[in-house]
Amino acid sequence: MHLFSTCTYPRSRKVVSPNIAVDQPDAPMQQLPYLEVDGKKIPQSRAMHGFVAREFGLNGANNEETTKIDVIIASLEDIRLPLSRIVFREQDEEKKKELLAKFYAETAPKFFTALEKMLVENGGDGFLVGSKISRADIFFYVVMEFLDQNEVKKYPKLVALMERVAKDPKIAAYLAKRPQTEW
Repeated sequence: MHLFSTCTYPRSRKVVSPNIAVDQPDAPMQQLPYLEVDGKKIPQSRAMHGFVAREFGLNGANNEETTKIDVIIASLEDIRLPLSRIVFREQDEEKKKELLAKFYAETAPKFFTALEKMLVENGGDGFLVGSKISRADIFFYVVMEFLDQNEVKKYPKLVALMERVAKDPKIAAYLAKRPQTEW
């Protein structure tokens, strides 16, 4: 899900992602995705997230909150990256099953528990940081949606947060019309 789905943006913009055919040698860093705003290309997903968050108030209200958001996003990357390696790189289906079982038994619970604790410390029935939706909540939704929902259901506060994020009017509109992809 693109952070832009939460924003009304009067400037010229386009997101070029791996499922769009482009001449990659012209892409910044010779790779996808990148964000183009007013003719300027911004490479690297984290830089793109940061740009959009700064433009639309999706960071924290202060440095402490923004740092918490950075910690949450880094933690979510620590979940997403090893899972992606298993799902997309492991070719042996039996080995993949074993690795997924180990991931959900050992890796995921550590992070799910920590995320749930952060949510509870912020009141438990709102968002991960502060009193409004942030890029941490949006990134959280994207990562959690990719995970085995039977495992996620073991953490009801995280499921409730996913539901709150999905109910944001702009996100709900995006989810209703987003293209279906294999991932």
